[in-house]
Amino acid sequence: MKKRILISAVSMFVLVHACLAEKDAPEVIGKISEVIVYRGQALVTRMIELDLPKGGSELIVQKLPNKIVSESLYAQASGDVIISSVRYREEAVKEDTREEVKQLDAEIEEVQTQLRHANANRDLISKNMGTISELQKFTVAAENSDLNRGILQFEPLEKLVGYIETKRSEYNSKTLELNDEIIRLEKQLELLRRKREELKAGRSRTEREAVLFVNSPSRKKVTIRLSYLVNEAGWLPQHNLRANPDEGKVFVGYNALIHQASGEDWNGVAMSLSTAKPTMVASPPVLEPMEVRLGSGAPARRGVIGRKVEEEVRQVALPQQKEYRDLSGEFRKMQRRRREMAREGKRAGRVLNVVAMDEQMIELQADKKVLQLIQAEAKKFARNEGVSVTYNLGGGFSMPSRSDQQLIKIVVFQTSGDFIMIATPLLTDYVYLQADIVNKSDFILLAGSASMYRNGEFVGKGQLEMVTIGEKFTVGFGVDSQIQISREFEDKKIDTLWGNRVEKYDYRIAVDNYKNANVKLRLLERIPYSEDENLEIKEFKTNTPLSKDAEYLRTQRDKGLLRWDLNLKPATTEQKAIVVTYSYTMKYDKDMHIQSVSVRR
Repeated sequence: MKKRILISAVSMFVLVHACLAEKDAPEVIGKISEVIVYRGQALVTRMIELDLPKGGSELIVQKLPNKIVSESLYAQASGDVIISSVRYREEAVKEDTREEVKQLDAEIEEVQTQLRHANANRDLISKNMGTISELQKFTVAAENSDLNRGILQFEPLEKLVGYIETKRSEYNSKTLELNDEIIRLEKQLELLRRKREELKAGRSRTEREAVLFVNSPSRKKVTIRLSYLVNEAGWLPQHNLRANPDEGKVFVGYNALIHQASGEDWNGVAMSLSTAKPTMVASPPVLEPMEVRLGSGAPARRGVIGRKVEEEVRQVALPQQKEYRDLSGEFRKMQRRRREMAREGKRAGRVLNVVAMDEQMIELQADKKVLQLIQAEAKKFARNEGVSVTYNLGGGFSMPSRSDQQLIKIVVFQTSGDFIMIATPLLTDYVYLQADIVNKSDFILLAGSASMYRNGEFVGKGQLEMVTIGEKFTVGFGVDSQIQISREFEDKKIDTLWGNRVEKYDYRIAVDNYKNANVKLRLLERIPYSEDENLEIKEFKTNTPLSKDAEYLRTQRDKGLLRWDLNLKPATTEQKAIVVTYSYTMKYDKDMHIQSVSVRR
C-alpha cells in the first residue's frame, strides 16, 4: 500500500513539475524565413533564435496559422542541441473586448454625425438649387415682358444670368462632392459596424502553438528551425509571350500565380516553387493479385471509373462495332486519381489497386486503336504531370494571406522565333501567325495558360504545354488580316466503269498577300483516306509541289493531309494572287456509298 502511495506521489510530482515548467517556458513567435509552395500546400520554416539554459527546457512557439497541418510539425536545432519532442496544441483564449467595443462605438457615432451633416448640406443645396430655378423662371418672364414693351436692358439681365449660371455650377460641384462623401461615409460606417459585430460574436479565439522540449549540453545561444505544412496555398504557371516578327524575336515571361490564404503573412521570405507532392506516409502501397474469369454476354467491370466508361468499353470490344470510342479522357481521370491517392502511400493501397485493375481491364477489353489512344494519353500525362521541378526564387518576397491570387515573376528571357503563317481554309478563313521558339532559359516551363502579344498588342489567350530546357516549341500569335485566303470547290465529275463508280473532284485555293514584305505561309488541306481495300483514292494532282518536310511525309501524307510551303511575294493580290489547285479521284462499287469513320472524343 505504501509503495502504491509513493508511486502516485512521484507521478503527481512529475505532472505538476511538467505543468509548472510549461507555464514558465519562454514564449516566442520567430520569423518566417523560407517558404516552399507546392500544388495545394506550402512548407513554411520559422527561424527562432534564443538563449537556452543548460539541460532540458520547454519552448512555446505561438501564433501558428489556422490552416496548419498539425501532424507535419518538425524542428531542428543548431549545433549539439537536441530537440526531444514537438507537439501541437490549440487553446481557446478569452478576449475582453469591452474597450475595443467602446472605441468602435465612438468611431461609429462620429461617422454617423458626419453623415447627418453631409445629408443636411446636400438637402440645403437642393433647396438653393430650387431657388435658383425659380429665379431663372422669373428672369425669363421679365425678359419676355421687357421685350414686349420694348424696354429690354441688357447689362442688368446679363449680370443676373451670369449669377444664375455661376451659382448653378457651384451648387452642382458641391452636390457631387457631397454625394462622394456620403458614399464614403456609408462604406466606413458599414465596415465599423461589421467589426463591432465580429468583436461581439468572437469574444474567444483559438491560439495554435507548438511546444518543443529542448536539451542543451550547456548554456548557449541557439537557432531553431520550426517547419510545418499549411493548406490553402498553391501555385499555377502563367506565361506571357511577346512577339516582334519584324525582328524575329520573342520575349517570354514565365510567372507564377500564387494562392496564399494560410492564415499568416509571409514577409521578406526566401521563396521556392515546387511541383513535388509532400506526403505524410513513408510506406509504399502493396500490389495485390488480380484474379480474372470468363463470363458470358457483354463485359462487366466494377471499379471507380463508373458505368458510363463500362458501357464505352463494352461497345469498343464488340467485333461488329466499326466505330471506336476514345477512352483517353477517362484514362486521364484515373491517372489523376491515382496520382492524388499515391501521396497516401500504404494507407491508400486498396484504392490504388482498384484503379490499377480498372486500367488493366481497359487493356484486356479494348481494341488496338483504343489502346493506342490510351498509350498516347499516358505519355502526355507522364510528361505534363509526372515531372517534379523546384524553382528557387531567392529572398525578399512578401505575400500577405488573402483570398485572391498574387503574381510573381520566375524568369524573363529573349529568344529567336522562326515565324510562319498558317492557313487551314477547311477549318477557318483566318490566317494565323505561328512561331517556333527555343527555351533558352535555365528553367523548365510547365504547362499553363499563356497571354500572347504581337508588336505590343494583345492578340489572345492560349495554352502552353510543358517545355524542357533547350526544347523547341510552337506558339500562335493570333490572326493576321493582311493575308487573305479563299477555298473553292470547282468541279465534280461522276462516271461508271465496269460496275464501279468513279468520282473526280477539283479544288482551287487563292492566297492574297497585302503586306509589303515576303511572307512564308504553310497551307494545310486534306483529302479523304481509307483503309478499306474496296475503296480507291488515287490520281492526286496539284499545280504546286507538296512540302518536302520529312516529318510531314512520314506521319501525315499517307493520312490524306496536304501541306504546301509557300513563299508569298509582297503585294500579291487579286490577279497576282497565288493560286493552288488540286484534284483526286475515288473509285468504289456503284451499289455502295461513302460514309465517315468517326472518332468520338
